[in-house]
Amino acid sequence: MSTHAPTDGTSRDAAVVIDDYFARLATATEAIRARIGADELAELRAHVDDRLVGTTATAADATRVLAELGSPEELARAFAAEAAEYDAAPDAVDGRPSALVGRVLGMPYDVRPPTTDRVALRVWNPTDPRILVPKAFGMGWTVNFGALAVKTHLVRPDDEDDAFAAVPDGVVTATLAAPAAVAMAVVVLAAVSWPTLPANVPVHWNGAGHVDGYSSRGAAVLWLVVMAVVPVLLAAWVHTRRRRRFNRVAASAVSLGFAVLSLAILVQTVASAGGGTGMWPTWLGIGGFLVLPFVLLVGVSRLGSAAERRRDLSITSSKGRAQ
Repeated sequence: MSTHAPTDGTSRDAAVVIDDYFARLATATEAIRARIGADELAELRAHVDDRLVGTTATAADATRVLAELGSPEELARAFAAEAAEYDAAPDAVDGRPSALVGRVLGMPYDVRPPTTDRVALRVWNPTDPRILVPKAFGMGWTVNFGALAVKTHLVRPDDEDDAFAAVPDGVVTATLAAPAAVAMAVVVLAAVSWPTLPANVPVHWNGAGHVDGYSSRGAAVLWLVVMAVVPVLLAAWVHTRRRRRFNRVAASAVSLGFAVLSLAILVQTVASAGGGTGMWPTWLGIGGFLVLPFVLLVGVSRLGSAAERRRDLSITSSKGRAQ
């Protein structure tokens, strides 16, 4: 009997094909001692269902969609390779201590090439109670928004098994719109204000908001544009590579933080160059750097949890009708 509840319009034959594929996947992963989490499996199921939307959802359609994932054996090996990276301890690579990860005077550092998985887990891991965790790349700490969401009772760790996997793909893609819009605002403001800025512009302020450091206009403004645009381009790359929904949303959130901070500092620079005082743009930017990615991650997570509950309710109702 098929265990895959057919979605509207999906034939029983297609459900059997899908069940057979996932059964072979389970056998393959067990054979090579790989590990596939519930969220990955749920996302794979959701992906197959999404791809069948708009087709006649026959067995042939299901076979074609599943072929895009590769054979179950190939997919199992891909998961095993990905799990190997997760299994690397924070202070070790390939099971051996690494000089690339460690601490200097108590401050953590990690100069291994960053991966999308590591970045995503550092900014959103509700199962880790630490709010400040080592950066995925560089020296110092970053905010674990997942722990913060748990402490503020906005999410529960148990909600996160499949939450992002259940988010509609269109919503995941749309999360990139916010950082892209802010980065574009940085570029436009830089271009518009460039002719009016002096050769040397303010780049540092004391606690009272008075300028105590200058740099050349080109270096200061171009650096802020790079700080806004490059993270957005990297996030767009993560989206185009069709990485997991969790990775894509995390990439959007990180790039949004950098874009907002860049815009705030640029506004501060332009205002100070025009004789303005006060640190309100920078403080707003720091607030946006912390709050907006948090809001984005929490919002998408809760949306996914709601979608997951609706799907579970639909499956339960279908089973009830079948009985």
